[in-house]
Amino acid sequence: MHVVRSRLPIFFHRRLLLVGAAGLALTLPLGARLAQLTVVEGPELRAQAEAATRRSRYLPTVRGTIFDRKGRVLAQDRASWSLAVPFEVIAGIWAVEQSEREARLELGDEWSLLDPDQQGEAILTRLGWWDELVETFFRRVGRSPEERERMLDERDAVHARISRMAARVTQGQRRAFELRKAADADRILGNFRPRPIAEEQSAHVLLTDLDDDRAFEVRREADTLLATASERLGGRRVDPLLELIDRPRREHLWTDQVVPVPIDRSTLPRDLRTPDIIEIEVEGVADHLVGSVRAVQKEDLERRPFGDGADLGGYRAGTGQIGSQMVGSRGLEAAWERQLRGSLGVKSADLETDQVEVEPAVPGGDLHLTLDVALQARIQALLDPRIGLTRVQQYHYGWKGTDPVPTTLPLGTPLDASVVVLDIETGELLALCSNPSFTDGIGMSTGERATRAPFVNRVVESSYPPGSLIKPLLYGAAVTDGKVGIDEEIECTGHYYPEHADRFRCWIYRDHYGFATHGPLDIGDALMRSCNIYFYDLADRLGNEGMVRWLKQYGLDDPLRVGLLHERAGRWRGETGGNVPARASSLPQLGIGQGELLWSPVQAANAYATFARGGLIRDARLIADESLLPERRVGDLKLDPRAVTAALEGMRRVVEEREGTGGAIRYESGYREPIFDIPGIQVWGKTGTAQSPPRRIDIDGDGAFGGAEDRIVRGLAHAWYAALVGLESEDRPRYVIVTLVEHGESGGRASGPIVAEVIRALQAEGYLEADDSGAGS
Repeated sequence: MHVVRSRLPIFFHRRLLLVGAAGLALTLPLGARLAQLTVVEGPELRAQAEAATRRSRYLPTVRGTIFDRKGRVLAQDRASWSLAVPFEVIAGIWAVEQSEREARLELGDEWSLLDPDQQGEAILTRLGWWDELVETFFRRVGRSPEERERMLDERDAVHARISRMAARVTQGQRRAFELRKAADADRILGNFRPRPIAEEQSAHVLLTDLDDDRAFEVRREADTLLATASERLGGRRVDPLLELIDRPRREHLWTDQVVPVPIDRSTLPRDLRTPDIIEIEVEGVADHLVGSVRAVQKEDLERRPFGDGADLGGYRAGTGQIGSQMVGSRGLEAAWERQLRGSLGVKSADLETDQVEVEPAVPGGDLHLTLDVALQARIQALLDPRIGLTRVQQYHYGWKGTDPVPTTLPLGTPLDASVVVLDIETGELLALCSNPSFTDGIGMSTGERATRAPFVNRVVESSYPPGSLIKPLLYGAAVTDGKVGIDEEIECTGHYYPEHADRFRCWIYRDHYGFATHGPLDIGDALMRSCNIYFYDLADRLGNEGMVRWLKQYGLDDPLRVGLLHERAGRWRGETGGNVPARASSLPQLGIGQGELLWSPVQAANAYATFARGGLIRDARLIADESLLPERRVGDLKLDPRAVTAALEGMRRVVEEREGTGGAIRYESGYREPIFDIPGIQVWGKTGTAQSPPRRIDIDGDGAFGGAEDRIVRGLAHAWYAALVGLESEDRPRYVIVTLVEHGESGGRASGPIVAEVIRALQAEGYLEADDSGAGS
């Protein structure tokens, strides 16, 4: 029997499949879009949604304080307020928004019946009052016409800068929108709507450094105007016109103020002596050391960018933004930027739940120094040309009988100088003085700056030939290496090479001294008379390898890392390593500290302290907490103690015996004036005279070098003096004092009197008293 099957179920299933397929075709794009919104764009969209319901502001931090060894503040953040104005107020948007609010309130339901042109007319009708309110605010906040003008100029600059930024960002947003729309025209509907940039939603600083009274006055003026505005809106709240930010100002107490220092002129050399005590007003005390701060620059943003929730200690662009911070630009402020710099805090409020989350700001760390700023001020006063010690004097050059020796530089010419005071036992630096100061340089003419380089910290950043200061160190090395006996004599014949009487001569083998010689010398005589021939011989005995090895062991050829070394723009700044040639072009010259050999004054002081400790390495430092310093040298040179004793005896004779080069100033007719007439004090000294490059002189005083009368002076010499100082009753050195007077000619006569006054300054600050409890106190 033939069975006829119904076709209805088949047609039904086919239609069902078609409907399902059609439904699937419709839902697939929606599902894909949903997946894109939730998975691909979900995080960004959630972030935008959360941002719309959250308000965050940064909490300011405080930069660390810098103290000297006795707890005196050198740099600190001083409490002050900054006036920040929302960008909406700056750009005029605030006034438009308030005008619209007023129009809506007055017109009520009629507002929605108006077309856009009529609504705009209603807003413009009321805008004048609100614009005038904003201008009144700016007029009242500015205390003086000048301050008001500065504030308005800053307002216009902020408006122009942020508008340019917003235009660039908006252009990029529009380009990205158009590319997405072209790629998926069916999916992306609607018109482009730009998203505001963060700067358009921020407040920007227009006035800084307001004290509490001024901040209260500004707030009161703003509140009075807002109360008037609120009345106009029927008592409704009005968005604020300003933000007062508790933003500290960096204050350098000793650098920024004038410090009066008494100077007793009765102890100065005869030509400068008067019976009175004068007061020198010193500007820029320790300014080379403490340094300064500046605004954020591009290199800071690249080095450590600011990151919300990631690195709140990073740098933000724009000095007017809340949260932007100062950056150390030189000196300790730059070298210890990471230590001193704090991290901002964040206060976030959820507008839906009213929950508030606070991540507190982290203050910067403090920095304690070994420096005694009062001692520093005294020494800087001594180096002031008004005292006369750092001006060309006839006694620097001496007399030929009763006739003055011709001076290379005109009498009275200012001489640049540096002084280091170092505690031998601890390696602590008590004073690091560079003259002229950074502050002095600000007031100099272009010609003076070119000639004197005031912005260089000569103590740590400049390198000079050591001259005869190298001689005691060389002797200690030669004895320790077994190259010379303790009591061995070397004969001074006036010139080192017998066949060349005009080369490698002793300083005494000159026409001025009748081509004299020193004859046979032991180390005491050689140091007392600073004989060159003795040390030419020692350099040859040590050889190139021995000289290089010992010079490096004494701390040359690499920065000591006292606490000022820092990197900026890919270069190390703040300290120099000097120079030790791998192979000297003239080995004997190294023996008297000439040729390619260079060191800084702080390296000289450090080498002498190492020598006085018998070779124990404890490199100089400016930072009290040694654990903060990077890895530094350790070890012991194990100098032969007999060599140290013999060298110290020679240095004592330099100061105390008539033939010593560092104990007296000789005037016309042979008058001899002791330099170190200081009761109860023992001094071991070594003088040095080192050849110097030519000096440019601005003779015509036009403030620029290159005039018809300007000239270059050659044949000059730097004047060194290294002194170990202690109490006579103890007979051991406590401190090293190294002084360099550039182009000072004679180490003993130019630098010696400065060393004597530095000793008196140490006494005045309590460092060389008989009842002193210990070195470095």
